[in-house]
Amino acid sequence: MLTNPAQDEERSGISPDEVREQLDALAQDEVFRSSKRSVQFLRYVVEQTLNGSADQIKERTVGVEVFGRHPAYDTNTDHIVRTAAIEVRKRLAIYYGQEKHRSELRMSLVPGSYIPTFSRASADAPSPVLASLSVVKAPEAPTILQAASKPAQMGRLQRSLWLTAAVVVVVAGLAALRWYSRPNAQDLFWKPVLETPGTVLIAVGNVPNGPPTMSASEEDPVSSIPVVHNPSTSTVPYADAVTMARIVGELRQHGKRVSIRKQVDSTFSELREGPVVLVGAFNNEWSLRLTRQMRYTLALDLDKHLIYIRDSKHPEARNWSWTTNQPFVPQGSLGGPPLNDYALISRIWNSETGHVVVCVGGLYTYGTEAAGEFLADSQRMQAIASPDLLHDPHRNIQIILGTKVTDGTAGPPRILAVSFE
Repeated sequence: MLTNPAQDEERSGISPDEVREQLDALAQDEVFRSSKRSVQFLRYVVEQTLNGSADQIKERTVGVEVFGRHPAYDTNTDHIVRTAAIEVRKRLAIYYGQEKHRSELRMSLVPGSYIPTFSRASADAPSPVLASLSVVKAPEAPTILQAASKPAQMGRLQRSLWLTAAVVVVVAGLAALRWYSRPNAQDLFWKPVLETPGTVLIAVGNVPNGPPTMSASEEDPVSSIPVVHNPSTSTVPYADAVTMARIVGELRQHGKRVSIRKQVDSTFSELREGPVVLVGAFNNEWSLRLTRQMRYTLALDLDKHLIYIRDSKHPEARNWSWTTNQPFVPQGSLGGPPLNDYALISRIWNSETGHVVVCVGGLYTYGTEAAGEFLADSQRMQAIASPDLLHDPHRNIQIILGTKVTDGTAGPPRILAVSFE
């Protein structure tokens, strides 16, 4: 462990610059590149260690500073740090198990902690898989060979030992390959957006001027959509801005160009020019319009003063709703009544625009923020469905999320329903 970079450089000959150079190589390799969370975790613990703050690398600290958790979050129910550490250990094993990386500076995590260690690979160092076999081979081989009285017996025993080792290596390699090549739900979700030529248009909603209303000309409440009241200002809700930043980060990480516009300034012809991401629900008219033929839609119940996510298979249900006439204080305050917000994420293929459209928005700002957190978390997205359904880029996907609001802060997103059409 490098608790003091200067002392460690003298003692081991490994400088902080070498460690950072190796860290960059890991982050850019295909093993780590597909997992933003693993890269974030590894960069944090390495930098903390190089700065002499390894003793500060604790689960709660990592959860707050790396993954944006509330300082009082429950580490017993939210395992994001432990899950990230497991994933990093696996990716490091895969990375250093490749022949081309055998001679590089090695990084690993101290067992039972999140503190990294650094060491140089010796010229004759075995691969991580072969090294693990030394626990079995080292004590047994001398005893067996010393007991053998004939060269022929020694040869058979040696061949048997090497054959056993080879089988173990192959099995371990196949297991690692299966883990590494397993479908990544986050990548599969964004695949149609990333593979569609052109710049991705991100249209974000404004702060609405009051709750939505229904169009007076609409006589059919099922097919009608709420009306957005846009203000004259160009203010964007904080949660929408945070979610937009997270989505932009995911797209730019894959080399995709992005154009950001207000939804009120985005024309239908512009939406037809390429893939589109709509941020906001009841403050984004395009989200309301382009999801109205889906199973889950954004709806309004004037009699009950509710905005809600409507399920066409259960149109009477109001499980995922937000009251528009309730006072803001003390919503979600400690000791106050429980508060839940909900979000709808839709990936639509062959929509009215002729391109893939992703709609992301909560009934209120907490839901939007939770949706952005979900889309940036590959581990949470991995739970939405079986890989076979996600592999089809032409399949429409809708995800309902819930989040519990405590003291004005959205909790971790939880999946409530998923629809594939």
